[in-house]
Amino acid sequence: MRIKRKRLSLSCFIASGLLVAGGCTSVGQYSHGHAKTAAVSPPAGSLAVASSESTETSDSSSDLDSSLINTVAYHLDGDGDSTKGTASDSIPSVSDSGVEKLPKAVAAGQEAARGSLSLDFSTESEMNLGSLIPIRIAPDVSYTLADLEQLALNNNPSLTAASSLTNKSAGLRQQVGVRPNPTLGYFGQQIADRNTDQHGVFVEQEFVRGNKLALNRQVLAHTTSAQRWEMQSQRYRVLTDVRTRFYEAVAAQRQFEATVEFSQVARRGVQVAEDRREAEEGSLVELLQSQTLLSEITLAAEQAEVAYRGAWQDLAAIAGLDDPMPANLVTELPSTSITPSWDDRYAQILAESPELSVANALVCEKRALLSRQQVQMVPNVTAQLGAGYDRGTDNGMLNVQVSAPIPVWNKNSGNISAAYADYVQAIENVKRIEQAIKSRLARAAQDYDSALAAVRKYEQEIIPQAKKSLELSEEAYRAGELEFLQVLIVRRSFYESTIRQIAAQGQLAQAGARVDGLLLTGGLDSPTDYTDGDGIRGASFGGQ
Repeated sequence: MRIKRKRLSLSCFIASGLLVAGGCTSVGQYSHGHAKTAAVSPPAGSLAVASSESTETSDSSSDLDSSLINTVAYHLDGDGDSTKGTASDSIPSVSDSGVEKLPKAVAAGQEAARGSLSLDFSTESEMNLGSLIPIRIAPDVSYTLADLEQLALNNNPSLTAASSLTNKSAGLRQQVGVRPNPTLGYFGQQIADRNTDQHGVFVEQEFVRGNKLALNRQVLAHTTSAQRWEMQSQRYRVLTDVRTRFYEAVAAQRQFEATVEFSQVARRGVQVAEDRREAEEGSLVELLQSQTLLSEITLAAEQAEVAYRGAWQDLAAIAGLDDPMPANLVTELPSTSITPSWDDRYAQILAESPELSVANALVCEKRALLSRQQVQMVPNVTAQLGAGYDRGTDNGMLNVQVSAPIPVWNKNSGNISAAYADYVQAIENVKRIEQAIKSRLARAAQDYDSALAAVRKYEQEIIPQAKKSLELSEEAYRAGELEFLQVLIVRRSFYESTIRQIAAQGQLAQAGARVDGLLLTGGLDSPTDYTDGDGIRGASFGGQ
């Protein structure tokens, strides 16, 4: 009886390693819905790091799995149920220990590879994670990053607003260069003097001098260019927000999956501790410690569920999706990659940044406006031609009139000074944006390098060490050289390392997405309107 119970505990312990090592890295590799072909590719020089292939993940964990399978008493099959092994039957549910029954975990192996998050509670025999409400995903609905990017580009209202502002500036450009309309009128003179009245019609036209109308259109041409670049900036903002929130949601999804899978390990650990205590091989402390670990994992699962649901809703808002039910996200979180040259990246961002292009277009606009204000004092000429009939002489008559303002008092010096100040401010704004880009890149580089170091450390040292420790602790426990509480510590360490690795991969992907997006964020912010209306057209008339 003692031997049988010990083999059972060993089986639970090893199954925990298999579940955590094999299941939490393979979820989401395949789409079982309407995953679409990528429609939006990352910009040139993308920092998107190389994703670890699913086959490599399987191979890396298969060595540990194959070395332990021969020693387990049972393992989890593709449906998450326990199958009978060499030492005992399936472990019955715990009802007397006061421990909440646990749910069937997200199925390991093939089920995890298909990326399913739905948990089945169809029968009374199914276990549940206490108060945990499992994540429900839309059936047969999967999204890739390219799918969500395309949805966001089609649905995000800020992009439509930015396009409207571009059309607005183009319309104003056309308007400010239009010549004034001629004036058609009637005149009558000496009407009260019998038989001497004169009647006629006249046409009056103002001729705008100083090339004002052409200069008006030059000003608005640069404004239209700035609005086009603003629309491009908004597009990058939307894509960056979609990518960062996508990777945040994927990391939360993977953490939830890993936590629910590990909850099976904790659940069986409680059962093993109870069986050992009944066989007078274990103590009450072992049982209480197992129950504590189970409670902590249950809480972690609840928190991971909340984090995933919130990340999905945030992502759906950016992409313009109305369905609040989470869908399966299909991608691989990034693995190790080379550290980029941040000086080269800075130079590349300066060359490609639409934000900086907006600032440069505004410099050209302010320079054109300065030139426009400098010719404002050039007087326009107003000419009038009239034709009529003089009843006093019984003859026709013609009237010609020409007028122009004299720039004696108003030489537009105030507007010229203001336009020059705007021009200087626009030049300095370019320098400000360059420094702002450098500042934001420094923060993004810090996050990227820190996450990359963490991912490398976990992949190359921490996770392999945790797996080896799991294997060695099992052997020592079988030989009676290790206490059960130390086994629990090893399990907890392996679980925490797995969760931290997923978090580091998510942070690495988000930092890379921000750099790929040229450090532009704010996909739901209102785009900036750089137009000032058609005021300079009205100032073109009258020479004032």
